[in-house]
Amino acid sequence: MPSTGYRIIIVRKTLLISALTLTLTACSSTQTVEQAQQFADCTFPDAPTAEAPSWICDVMPTDLAAGGMGYAKKSAAGMNVMRKIAINDARVQLASQFQIDVNNMFKQAINSTVNTTTQEGANENVVETFENVTKNVVTRSLSNSKVIVSQVSPSGGLYVLVGMDKESYQANVNTVIDTANQDASLWNKFNNEKAAEDLSKALESLKAI
Repeated sequence: MPSTGYRIIIVRKTLLISALTLTLTACSSTQTVEQAQQFADCTFPDAPTAEAPSWICDVMPTDLAAGGMGYAKKSAAGMNVMRKIAINDARVQLASQFQIDVNNMFKQAINSTVNTTTQEGANENVVETFENVTKNVVTRSLSNSKVIVSQVSPSGGLYVLVGMDKESYQANVNTVIDTANQDASLWNKFNNEKAAEDLSKALESLKAI
């Protein structure tokens, strides 16, 4: 039968493992919108001593494909004006993140799909052209984003989370791809049929994600 001292060591090890498990769980970003609305391990930037929902600290809810957080400071103009400012700020952040995400996906698709025997610098030129296409689409319209949740801080500032679910996100990706497919300058970067075929496959692969 184990001695008392041995049992104490086992208990201590068990407690240590449990504590480490809780720590690792707390650090993971696997939260839904509802969970991210809980006040834990986050404070308001304009009220640093007050706890805030974790989405204010850039913990993206897992039931969103992309999101952006906007802010409006307390204003005598009232909450309606503050809300418009915060939503606009959030949509700018969302558009920027979407643009980065799609361009990175395209770079990966190009690097893994397109024939490397094309003329020197062709891939880089295509990536640059695609980035311009993405920017133009995002500037004109990033559809189906919506206000997910908002929160007034103790200082009176307004925080807003604007996001897209996976279906809306993919619809916007498809819009970028369809626009790119119609952009003659993108296809003119390659000088052979095989490379053009590879580019087509790279674009279609993004629509299948």
